[in-house]
Amino acid sequence: MRKDKLNIVFMGTPEFACFSLEELMRREKVAAVVTQPDKPGGRGKKIKPPPVKLIAYQNNIPIYQPEDLKNPVFLEKIFSLHPDLIVVVAFGKLLPPELVNAARIYSINLHPSLLPKYKGPSPIVWALINGERETGVTIQKIGRKIDSGEIILQKKMLIDPEDTAGTLTEKLSHLGAEALIEAINLIKDGKAKLKPQKGEESYAPKITKEAGRIKWEKTSREIHNLVRGLNPYPGAFTTFYWKEKLIPIKIWKTDLYEKYERLSTASPGEVVDIIKNKGFIVKTGKGVLLIREVQLPGKSKINAYEFVKGYHIKRGLKVGGKK
Repeated sequence: MRKDKLNIVFMGTPEFACFSLEELMRREKVAAVVTQPDKPGGRGKKIKPPPVKLIAYQNNIPIYQPEDLKNPVFLEKIFSLHPDLIVVVAFGKLLPPELVNAARIYSINLHPSLLPKYKGPSPIVWALINGERETGVTIQKIGRKIDSGEIILQKKMLIDPEDTAGTLTEKLSHLGAEALIEAINLIKDGKAKLKPQKGEESYAPKITKEAGRIKWEKTSREIHNLVRGLNPYPGAFTTFYWKEKLIPIKIWKTDLYEKYERLSTASPGEVVDIIKNKGFIVKTGKGVLLIREVQLPGKSKINAYEFVKGYHIKRGLKVGGKK
């Protein structure tokens, strides 16, 4: 089956998919890029193209942005390209069978988890929230159900204790591109062995903003992992009263203080200490947590000690209340 260059239709949308597209362009023939329609984003809600579209445009690759993947005109264009492979990396929608079957060999997907763990749209976030110490990427043949296809290749990677969703996404984008090229070479050489998924299965649902609300009754480590998992989006948050108003505040960075002893009778959500130039310590359901970086509505991120000085935060303040 060896062929110098495979004819590929690439489907992807966010920054995570860009490195894979760039690697494919160096090694194979990318006949077209399919991505999501331009959408409003940022504070000004200006219409922005997906990152993948920008790379395709800069390299003169035909771009398709269908609202409906079952649109006959769109499907006819894809079939006319006679793709050997359809490669999907974080496209954002489930592909209909008609599109999956347009590939001469088959359609494959890069998923940023060790399937069958963390199927679904937010595997990186949930791996961090759940305190996983290892993750990886899976190259799978696209099947009938989401993230349930036969496995071509997997690569593992340790999660650094300092990783956030942002840093881990970048690392996995590089590992995923490496795995994708390796898998395609196996396919070209006729050596790809499709294996059914085995092991513990779990699902990683889409993250809502409300999921970021900190519940101070949880352990310090659980809250710390929530902050890591929701950085850079949508952010973990809590609230505090200031001038008789309930103010939301996002928490972007925390440190574990597992051996802190000055707890006395503090209750979860209570500020128990101020650390100069670092931030403030909050009691949790088990242990305490040092809050290092915060952000108030409409403001930039700041060192938590600057927040302490600006809002005169003192010991005994309770955070996490609701109206």
